[in-house]
Formats: sequence, structure tokens, C-alpha cells
Amino acid sequence: MHYVDGYTVGIKNLTLHEVAEMLDVHYMTVYRYVHEGHLPATKNGTGWVVKESDVRGFRRGVHQAVASAGGGKKVAPWSERMLALLLAGDEMGVVKLMESVLRSGNDLYFLYLDVLVPAMGAIGMKWHAGEIDIFIEHRATGIASRSAAQIGARFSKRGVHKGTVLIGSPEGEQHVLGTQLLGDLISMEGWKVDNLGGNIPDRSFASAVMQVSDVVAVCIASTMSETLPAMSKTIAKIKKASNNSIPCFVGGAAVLDSEHAENLGADFWAGSPRTLMPLLQEHAIRN
Repeated sequence: MHYVDGYTVGIKNLTLHEVAEMLDVHYMTVYRYVHEGHLPATKNGTGWVVKESDVRGFRRGVHQAVASAGGGKKVAPWSERMLALLLAGDEMGVVKLMESVLRSGNDLYFLYLDVLVPAMGAIGMKWHAGEIDIFIEHRATGIASRSAAQIGARFSKRGVHKGTVLIGSPEGEQHVLGTQLLGDLISMEGWKVDNLGGNIPDRSFASAVMQVSDVVAVCIASTMSETLPAMSKTIAKIKKASNNSIPCFVGGAAVLDSEHAENLGADFWAGSPRTLMPLLQEHAIRN
């Protein structure tokens, strides 16, 4: 691979590592650009690819929207610090960093979606690239899960709730950290959350809908495209069990957009927890 005037020659689709090299930034920064919607990207197997033309447009100034408004104080590199601590296996340091993020005036959405998730995404990319051993990825996931459990419990609303939201992942999906974080955010907004976890058979989702009281919505997440047939079957079982009365929301990296979600049988697609919350507020109505 070579460059002419800073651009890659002969490549139309670039990996995030290649984009990072072109932009002269850390590849986790590129991941954040993609995650926040500033840089268009598409899923390609287990990774993301970006059109070279989009990178060129980004370099012409689109990325300036990521900078702090008015050229004010720069945002602390929280996610980079989180990545370093997770790679080092420093659980106490991770908890302290989470507390520092919140003390600095950031909310739980920022901590989870703009600090922890990009750091874990970077670890996943490092593992796929062969840069770290799988034990480091597993250790980091455990640390992230336990640390988030400590922090997230502080934000759960007590008293009367808006109804119960079932969340989980379909059969075959092993990644559960995302649903844990999602559950904390949903709970913070006033719903009771029943987190079924990952690798849940469709019949178990349907049973939960029938047996758990006051269910107002089901949220199903998947990061692995091979689990999408199971997601579709799960949605169908839920619809049948509830007589089509419980709305199904889907998300995760494997579900690309609203049309994809509709083809899977879902009622709504949420690209992130931030877009999910207003949808839940509007459509999760008690029976």
C-alpha cells in the first residue's frame, strides 16, 4: 500500500486502521468517529470499512464537527485512558476512571457510549488483528462488566416505574456487555428491566413475555450476523405469544438499519441507546 498526496492509491474501501493512518490519528479515534456518525462506514464481516471518498470528504473539514464547539477546552481523552487500563487489567483503575468521568460533569450515557464502548471496541479490533491474546479480551470484558455494575446501580430509579422492558440477545449471541449497559440506561429512564442475557432460545423469550408482569417492550441486540435468523424467529415467537401487542426493538452491530429491522420482523430499529430511549418513551405503552 502506498500514498500519493496523503491518499491511498488503488483502494476504494479502507479498514479503520488504514483510515487512522490516513488521518494520522489513533484507530480508536476513527472508531469513535464512526460510532458517533461523523464518518460513514459499513460492516464487513467482523470489521468496518470506509469509502476512500468519504475519508477525503472528512479530511476536508467534516471532522471538525467532532471538535469542541467554539474551540473551547478540549475533551479529556477518557476512552484512550480506559483502553490502557483495560489492557493492563487494572480493575480498580477502571472504576476510579469511571468515577472521574462522572465527577467531571458527564452523564452515564457519555461514560458508557463514549468512553467504555469505544475502548472495548478497540480491544476487539486488537484481538481480531492478532495484536493481543484472547485472554486479554476476556479479562477486559469481565472488568468492564463488573465495573459498570458498580457504577450503574447508582443510577437505577426507585419507586413506581413505567413498566417492564425485557432485554436480551438471541440464541448464538455470546456478547452480553452491551445489553448490560443498555439495561442500566433503560432503568435510569424509569423502566424496570429484566435482562435475560445472551444466547437465549426463542421459546424462552416468548415465555418471559407471557410470565413477566407488566411487559411493555422487548429489546433484542445482536453483534453477530449469523445470529440474525435466530433473532427473526425470536421476534416471531414474541409476536405470537403476545398477540402482536408487545413492540420489539432491535439493535446492535449486526442490524444495519430500519429496513433491515423490518425484514427481521421487528417494529423498530435503534442504532444506539440514545435513539432507543425516545422510541421507547413513545411506543412502549402499558397494555
